[in-house]
Amino acid sequence: MRYLFLLLISLSLFGRDNPFFPSDPNAKQTATTNQVETLQPFSEQSISLPDSARAVRGITIEYQNMDGSIHEVKLPLNRSVDWHDPFVITQKNKATPKQRVTKKKRTAGLKFIHFTPDHKTLHVNTKDKLLRHFMLTNPYRVVLDFQRDTSFKPKEFKLDQAPYKKIRMGNHDHYYRVVIELDGQYRYKINNGEKAMQLVCY
Repeated sequence: MRYLFLLLISLSLFGRDNPFFPSDPNAKQTATTNQVETLQPFSEQSISLPDSARAVRGITIEYQNMDGSIHEVKLPLNRSVDWHDPFVITQKNKATPKQRVTKKKRTAGLKFIHFTPDHKTLHVNTKDKLLRHFMLTNPYRVVLDFQRDTSFKPKEFKLDQAPYKKIRMGNHDHYYRVVIELDGQYRYKINNGEKAMQLVCY
């Protein structure tokens, strides 16, 4: 009994105060969050180097993932530079300003349901009841099930308006399924508008 008592004392002396914190307080932890931060869209940033700079070895960009974790990507350059001229970092849109303005919204669907993409919002116009919705991965796609007794052959509609790539529809017993394929990783939410339901990817 005495040996057991001594063993318990030894364990209490060498045990960690809080097992939910890292043993090394200086260890780097990856933080995650479900909160959506509203940021201004990036367009352009100018960076000036000091007059002692003669070469640029690389550029490191730190970015935040959907889950809030922070990572970085490094681009090696190894080029000589003139410090008089600033670096300009821009994010280019593939479409020209004229194309973005004149691009028409493409509407797809059947007689009882229509889809109209508008930037990150997909307007879903139907009188049918939404039974369920969920997301699948590889590739990322949103699934919507609507109540209706109907019969039709499987349909596919191409949208090619980011983030929406295409829509597939299939008929089931007492409902039909809409699969909306996305061009990357997103979260989504469903809003009930006055005239149409809205699927918003962010």
